[in-house]
Amino acid sequence: MNLTILFGDEKKELQVNNDSTKSLLEFLRENEISIESDCGGIGKCDKCKVKIVELSRECRACELKICNLSARINEACNTEVEGDSKESATIDILKYRFSSDMKIEGADKSITDEASRRGPSDCCEGAMIKGREVALAIDIGTTTIVFALIDDTGNVIDTLGMTNSQRLYGADVISRIKVATSGKRDALRECIVADLTQGIKEICTNNGTGISGLNNIVITGNTTMCHILMDYDCSMLGVYPYTPVNINTIVTDTQKLLGFQEDIPVIIPPGFTTYVGADITAGLFYIEKDNKETYLLIDLGTNGEMVLVNKDRILVTSTAAGPAFEGGNISCGVASISGAISHVTIDKTGMVSFETIGKSKPIGICGSGLLDAIYELRENGYIDENGLFIDKYFEEGFKLYGGIRISQDDIRHFQMAKAAVRAGLEILLQESNLTYEDIDNLYIAGGFGSGIDVKKAAGVGLIPRELLIKSEAIGNSSLGGAIKIANHLMDGINKYTFDKENVNIEEIDKLTSSAREIDLSRHYEFKEKYMEYMYI
Repeated sequence: MNLTILFGDEKKELQVNNDSTKSLLEFLRENEISIESDCGGIGKCDKCKVKIVELSRECRACELKICNLSARINEACNTEVEGDSKESATIDILKYRFSSDMKIEGADKSITDEASRRGPSDCCEGAMIKGREVALAIDIGTTTIVFALIDDTGNVIDTLGMTNSQRLYGADVISRIKVATSGKRDALRECIVADLTQGIKEICTNNGTGISGLNNIVITGNTTMCHILMDYDCSMLGVYPYTPVNINTIVTDTQKLLGFQEDIPVIIPPGFTTYVGADITAGLFYIEKDNKETYLLIDLGTNGEMVLVNKDRILVTSTAAGPAFEGGNISCGVASISGAISHVTIDKTGMVSFETIGKSKPIGICGSGLLDAIYELRENGYIDENGLFIDKYFEEGFKLYGGIRISQDDIRHFQMAKAAVRAGLEILLQESNLTYEDIDNLYIAGGFGSGIDVKKAAGVGLIPRELLIKSEAIGNSSLGGAIKIANHLMDGINKYTFDKENVNIEEIDKLTSSAREIDLSRHYEFKEKYMEYMYI
């Protein structure tokens, strides 16, 4: 059968075996046609919806077998003459096409500015650095990947961001774990290796240096992302007691890890636990406060990680917040890419004004825009404290622009994410015998954390109102920590005599060795607090 695939203004012709038992979603992925599936292809998110033009029928690509498509097309044609079957079908991809080559905001300006203050400012973004030694910091997020090129003084020379193409297999770490353990671990690893290869080559080429000019590469990410990159077995990450293969410091090289001809040292910092990984370790290293301050670090992404530092004591925990903060499982949700609605205001008359990333035409709404919209809807009486729309908007949702709207399900996904994070935060304080007054600072990190309005975050109950004046959105602290580590290692690494057995970052080892984990899934009060903070 010949399939004509329509996506936006583009069209692609493909040949498929009529008897194939593969789903249409699998077939499209294999043919490098990017189609979203936040739920990982289990039929829950509706992001993979397509229209079979000949049948005037919509369905989920994950639920449609190729063999069934062929049968339905022929049945609809009412063919009676043998051999006169319909040999073509047209598939229109309805949802916004999520492309792995879409660029995001590279790195938070606050992060790169802070890193640059550690050295002389003789470098500017995009400077040609041929012949000079540089290092590369990379943060692998579940949704996005960010690269930062630095010189030997710690100056950030350039940054680059892209979407994590693994997102085609699901928007959160739980979906990725399920996919990895269902026989597609190699496919996930191929995605991340291709992304890293593209990003490394691009940022080096853009700045006039070869890969051979890199002194070291530091990669951070959550434990699942690091396991997939290292080709570790992920099966125990999603099953109690959630045992990782390895969360210690990993030292390898670009030949072994990525198949490069160049042999550049690659360092992945240690993690705390299965769900509080190297990205959080790097984040704490970035903040690096003295022992006099008591502070909270919350990384708001698909897996909400929280750390409470009280002098030399560290408590860590995490909660499955889900991908709502990064646009996942949201009807018109997208990552923080150009055209994403990032800030929203709504007045009493229903008039909407908004900002988009890159000031581009709106294509969807990202996490910070969703938070703004829900705050505004509550403030202006369009939803009640339970998150329920008034009758006028209950069925169709609230329109922001064109076909972009907030649905009742979108609000529910956000409520579940914010309730999980807030409940976890309250339990950390409780386990430490601390009150809001004891906290000196609350740092909000992550791609979502870099763009939020903290006042509105407090308004919807994501963070305590009592900590509002102590709250600071610090952006991608994981990347900031990776930058500091890469700069720190440049003094001690001679890549030509590199001893992989003797890389030691004492400051980071101290962080991970002094931590205690709170398991929220087994905490007796978590469910009660979770329900309490569902209210808006």
